[in-house]
Amino acid sequence: MKSKPIILLSIILLPLFGLAQSSLVTHDTLAIQEVVIKAAKVGSTLEKMPASVSILQKRNIQTQQINNLAELSARVPNLFMPEHGSRLTSSIYIRGIGARIGTPSVGLYVDNVPYFEKGSFNFAFYNVSKIEVLRGPQGTLYGRNTLGGLIKVYTDDPGNKQTLSLNTEYGNYNQLKSVLHYNQPLGNKFSLTADAVYYHNDGYFVNQYTTKTADKLNTYSGRIKLSYHPNSRFKLQLTTMYEQNNQLGYPYAIYDKENQTASDVNYNRESSYNRGLLSTGLYAEYTGNNFVLTSATGFQHLNDDQLIDQDFTPASLVFVEQSRNHNTITQEFTIHSVENARFSWVAGMFGFLQQADKNVRVDYGEDAVTVFHLPAVMSKYKSYNQPTRGMAGYGQIGVPFGNFTATAGARIDYEASGLTYNYDLELNNNLIHKDDFENNLHFSQFLPKFTLSYQPVQTINTYLSVAKGYKAGGFNSTFESDEDQTYEPESSLNYELGIKSTWFNRRLIANASLFYIDWKNQQVYQTVPSGQGAMIKNAGHSYSKGIELELRALPLNNWQVWLGAGYTEAKYIDYVRDSSRVYNDNYLPYVPNYTLNVGSNYAFHLNTGWLKQIVVNANYQYFGKIYWNDDNSAWQKAYGLLNGRVSFVTGNIDFGVWGKNILNTNYNAYYFSALGHDYVELGKPVQFGLFLNLKL
Repeated sequence: MKSKPIILLSIILLPLFGLAQSSLVTHDTLAIQEVVIKAAKVGSTLEKMPASVSILQKRNIQTQQINNLAELSARVPNLFMPEHGSRLTSSIYIRGIGARIGTPSVGLYVDNVPYFEKGSFNFAFYNVSKIEVLRGPQGTLYGRNTLGGLIKVYTDDPGNKQTLSLNTEYGNYNQLKSVLHYNQPLGNKFSLTADAVYYHNDGYFVNQYTTKTADKLNTYSGRIKLSYHPNSRFKLQLTTMYEQNNQLGYPYAIYDKENQTASDVNYNRESSYNRGLLSTGLYAEYTGNNFVLTSATGFQHLNDDQLIDQDFTPASLVFVEQSRNHNTITQEFTIHSVENARFSWVAGMFGFLQQADKNVRVDYGEDAVTVFHLPAVMSKYKSYNQPTRGMAGYGQIGVPFGNFTATAGARIDYEASGLTYNYDLELNNNLIHKDDFENNLHFSQFLPKFTLSYQPVQTINTYLSVAKGYKAGGFNSTFESDEDQTYEPESSLNYELGIKSTWFNRRLIANASLFYIDWKNQQVYQTVPSGQGAMIKNAGHSYSKGIELELRALPLNNWQVWLGAGYTEAKYIDYVRDSSRVYNDNYLPYVPNYTLNVGSNYAFHLNTGWLKQIVVNANYQYFGKIYWNDDNSAWQKAYGLLNGRVSFVTGNIDFGVWGKNILNTNYNAYYFSALGHDYVELGKPVQFGLFLNLKL
């Protein structure tokens, strides 16, 4: 397995070096375009921004068939997003920093609207124009939930030309995806886009007990964007997106750690996850003579229902019903310097209000009476009412002197959260009140950042940065003692050294970075003492260190190649759970020690009357060894996924074939232990299909 990425890398990149003295120098009609990083908030370009940033443009998002956040895994160095059985839980890890439960440790913004609830992270991608991934803490400018990094997703803006397009694809497992896109100018100042999307698959895994697939999925989504641009100084954009997700979920199988084999998916109660997600954002921007003023207002509503056979066996043990209702309002104002100003600066204020309500019913069946020594069949009813609010002020300034630029920034963050909790037990048809309480938490933090960059020549930029990361504490939704009701904040110091460079008239871009993260008072996932649920404890002090490398090249005008590689060593420094469980020097779970993405797009230009191009894409995702638990007793060995796409391009029609996991690699996508068993979710098998894109 270790030789495969090396072989593929050689095949794709060796021709590049052979052409370095000829094509890269003489063919200057096409180059890799300079990209402005919107997440910088001051209009910095990719090469000038002193931070580790990855950019995925629209073409690569389409050709690599990136349909959701999970498919960014390894396509961005040191980024990993494991499967979790449904779209309810979507944990993202960057440089080893992530959160399996609780609030995310990686921030997500979609069209300037922050997504705070991880249940909203796994949404369908369509007409995505760009994805920016900033690695390392982004607390100075973005604050909440950016301990590990930040992901910003941008969708297509309205244009000034009427267009209509239909993109559809069909594949094995009865996969069907259709996207209808319409753009309409409304006079000289207004324009509108509208999208309608349907996605379906029959599921990849069969539940042997029910003889039906365990992971069937239907998604219905739509988005409307209205843009108002009366003059060159002012623009206003309103975006509304809604997605309905109906999913059979949790294709978990009992796993034998010793032999590393999985049984069939086999449990007696059908499980599902249904989610409605509404997201609305209003963005305004005014450009003055020496400043740019922006306002971003966001509203998100999430309503979901989960049904889950929590023991995942044919026995009638534990079945959980959960319903949630989340409403979040955000407001941010920023003012920053104009492009090419001598001093780059930004200042802003941010505030949010969130109301989260959750109701949980846990049914203990007939078999649970014997297994858990219960007096009789019973049900637990728990309700959680949790309002959260926060506000922050931040600023950053960059001062050039000679070939150096010193940038300093800081953020003051405040967050308050409350919880009203109620717990009743139903036993022998009697409802017994067990517990209730109200509690409030308050957190504040000062987050500094300092960066020194050095640009010896126009095409090379180096930087050194030190930044503090922070994530507030909170309430556990499962606990069995008073001391486990809450958990404290965690923080990190991130040290980074990087270089960015362009070569051969921007036909080759090479970026690299080294990092070290000291992560203290870590919020660690633990099962509760009974094994029936999980909670967060402040139990860890860890470090994460590594390296990242990204290359993008255009050897020929019709040939693009890229390489993204990352190495992370993330270990506990001090984590003593009890006298028999000491995890010092163990690897952190859910962190591949290597990630690699290598790929190529090649366009064959034809002289035939109707067929203009044939575009061939191949890309390979490689994941190093992944430990699944704190004691490092369960792991997934290194594996790779080969993907590809062939497009036939005419004037208004593109069609072709696509494939994912073409070599049908067997791997485990997720692991956990509960109720005395180990479980895995198997990775998706080989997938292939046809696509057709029509433009009218």
